[in-house]
Amino acid sequence: MSSNFPAFCDLPPELRSMVWVYALPGPRVFEILDTPQSNLNTPAQDGLTFANSCHEAPPSLAAVCQESRALVLRSYKPLTLSHTTKYIDPSRDIILLEPYLLIRRLLRALHFLAQIPPMRDHISQVALGTSYGFSTGIFHPITSGKVSRNNIKMLLVKLSRFPRLKKVLFIIHEEFQFTSPKLASPDCLFGLQLFHHSYSRKFDGEPRTNQHHRWRFHQNDLRFYPLKVEDTKDDEPDVDEFEGEFEDEDEDEERDRRPTNEDWRRFRKRFLKAVFMSGERRPCAERRSKPPTLKIEGANLLWRYLSY
Repeated sequence: MSSNFPAFCDLPPELRSMVWVYALPGPRVFEILDTPQSNLNTPAQDGLTFANSCHEAPPSLAAVCQESRALVLRSYKPLTLSHTTKYIDPSRDIILLEPYLLIRRLLRALHFLAQIPPMRDHISQVALGTSYGFSTGIFHPITSGKVSRNNIKMLLVKLSRFPRLKKVLFIIHEEFQFTSPKLASPDCLFGLQLFHHSYSRKFDGEPRTNQHHRWRFHQNDLRFYPLKVEDTKDDEPDVDEFEGEFEDEDEDEERDRRPTNEDWRRFRKRFLKAVFMSGERRPCAERRSKPPTLKIEGANLLWRYLSY
């Protein structure tokens, strides 16, 4: 950096610190799940595992100079779960719990997280994965069944153990993109789209996929609801002219469509109603102490990987 801007070292420390903070990565998503055979008596760091079992160093900014490294390591702390270590800033990064974690496993994962002091004391947002179906809409197990009120109540109890938690983020749709910078053509960018599936863990153990390329996580992109509706192109043909010609295709396309803003609005309303009903069912003594107000948001998530 000094060769590009020799006067950087002469800037006041406050300005240099602002530059380093600006260069930090945005919020990253780390998928965590409970380990097989774990129970509530299992040590927390053995009871949890990262879905992606590769070790991760601090953000690359830590390798620039001593000053930048000191700033990075003030926020990014090593978190070791089941022998895998990643550097995480719990105040910025997002912990994702996918919907294939049944209710008991989801609550157990939150129980373990609350036993790890850096996560308990500084985590600001938790993400809950969802599934989506043409007939069911957006779905999360915590809101299902006759015991949903008790499920929500237990979820709120677990979340209340994180004093700085401000947001619950529902991941509505996930995509995965793999890019190989070794290939010269700009058309080499290729992607793999999977709906509501934790591909990161599967990818670690897929030898045929890794035969020619090794992949490392690069970054996450989040698109929050309500999503922007793209304008229809003027040069698109009038559908009425071909009415009846593509009925089967339209039906298949409708079934494969991604969740819309209206799908998210209905799910959010259903979830908030379940939260309200769970509060009404609590004893009066418990109702006097309101749980912390949490911001409820929905987003689509893109995982980006690079080959090396």
